[in-house]
Amino acid sequence: MQLLTVGLLGLVLLVAGVLHLLKAFREINAPQHPPGPTQLPYIGRIHDLPIEFMWLKFKEWADKYAGSRGWYRTEMLGASFIIISDEKVAEEMLVKRAKFNSDRPMIRSLFDSKSSEGSMEYLPLMGRNQYWARQRKLTHSYITEATNARYNGVMYFEAKRWLARLIENPDNFQHSLEDMASKIMCQLTWDDPSLSEYCTKSAWGLLTQMSPAGPITNVLTPLWHLPWHLNPWKRAERKRHDEQQAWWMARFLGVREKMGNGEMRPCWTRQFLEKTSLKTSISGDYEASSVIGMLALVGIFTVAGPLSYWLVSMVHHPEWQAAVQREIDEVCEGRLPTIEDAPKLPILRACIKETMRWKPNVPTGVAHETEVDDVYDGYFIPKGTRILPLDWAFLRNPEKYPDPDNFRPERWLEPGWPTYQEPLTQFPSIKGMTSFGWGQRQCLGMSLTQDELLVACGSLAWCFTLKRKRDPATGEDLPVPLNKSNSLLIIKPDPFQMAFEPRSEKRREEALRLWAEAEAADTKARAEFLEAARKGDLPQIDIKRPSPGVPLSVLELKKQDVMIQVNRVNSYSDL
Repeated sequence: MQLLTVGLLGLVLLVAGVLHLLKAFREINAPQHPPGPTQLPYIGRIHDLPIEFMWLKFKEWADKYAGSRGWYRTEMLGASFIIISDEKVAEEMLVKRAKFNSDRPMIRSLFDSKSSEGSMEYLPLMGRNQYWARQRKLTHSYITEATNARYNGVMYFEAKRWLARLIENPDNFQHSLEDMASKIMCQLTWDDPSLSEYCTKSAWGLLTQMSPAGPITNVLTPLWHLPWHLNPWKRAERKRHDEQQAWWMARFLGVREKMGNGEMRPCWTRQFLEKTSLKTSISGDYEASSVIGMLALVGIFTVAGPLSYWLVSMVHHPEWQAAVQREIDEVCEGRLPTIEDAPKLPILRACIKETMRWKPNVPTGVAHETEVDDVYDGYFIPKGTRILPLDWAFLRNPEKYPDPDNFRPERWLEPGWPTYQEPLTQFPSIKGMTSFGWGQRQCLGMSLTQDELLVACGSLAWCFTLKRKRDPATGEDLPVPLNKSNSLLIIKPDPFQMAFEPRSEKRREEALRLWAEAEAADTKARAEFLEAARKGDLPQIDIKRPSPGVPLSVLELKKQDVMIQVNRVNSYSDL
């Protein structure tokens, strides 16, 4: 009798559970919800979404469910998503309604990614709060200054270094490409290109940590809340985070020390410290070192990815590579192209823009989050819904981009194409491309990215013909894959091999000579600056030390290799 009672109780519980699941299934797929793939209770469609190349699945769903509406909904582990596949909808939701839809979702595998607890560390990931507002204002002023002609020399200098490195060690091109982008940012930020190796490592470490294809805790978020001793993901992130923040602080304090001795040349950190003696809304050293350090990291991502795909596009389209080379030869008459030449180089600009359309750097887009309950297109959208502007879908729209899957730079150059604009001295331009984001979250570095890509891609075309590499064993050309990449939030091609063939022996010798002259001039200029500082010929700057924005419990400086241990405030140290 007792066994029968237990059995009946178990059956009742089973039936109740099934009925509850059916009720949840009906509710989650009710007609009042926006269209989208059928959702399962609690898990949504997480089981159907691949970690690799997830933008392709989002596009497949868009083709099936979005229709002329231009958007659809889905859910994953309790989180609601709106996937936008039409630029007009993105303009409506993320620009015109920006005051409702400009927050960022929490990234679980980062400590306080939104700065809700006052970390003040990751500007692009912050919620729309006081830290975001003041750091965005500061960043805008630096990016504007970076497009000033006095900083252009940094780009030319590093482009010449890169050409020489490609001549001397062409097989290491992927490392030297990223290193060039990193050296530019390290010079702009701290006037020290030797910092590039660690800066690049730090950049990709952060990108991996914040990407769905990174730690499993970004997908299976409950794992993040396991106890510390059972949580390898949280322990690894604590180590990465503290090392990165310590490195940023060390660079900041190093610049301050050099400024006090009159030995610091112009850079963004010096610019900030000079202005703090007047007025700043930044709370102190910790916040300042974070916003400036983050600026350096983001500048690596936005250039290295498109530049890597430039190599792919030129190898696969030699006719366009030849057209770019002819244009540079005619306009520049044998010299390296400069930013001032841009109005006369529409083919170069068209090939850069088409590369970014054909192989977008952020194919999924970067998620926004709704800040209030809203109604759009007749459907209720609750607060906290994540809005994903699917850049892969925007840039594959056949109405705006006929023959979207193929590399067609003429779409920017010839009347009759939907994207053609005049005058060609101004257009095409990558500024304003959907890849740079939307509304209040649009990337501030568009002009800087455009300048860097024009200098780097133009320098490559001036010096080399990019080709497939010949396999010495078989005599066959090695493949340069079109559709193999990582699956991080910001993508780049998987490693491949190719050849950098100098256009002539004379051009090869000239590239090496230009780098030797630039390096000698830089060494001389730095030595003369330090000599003037030692003689007291340069004015010393009175640097006031604002109090740290976040307490630093331990601060240890050890000669040139600075190690700083940072114990964060308890309010978010174990989130």
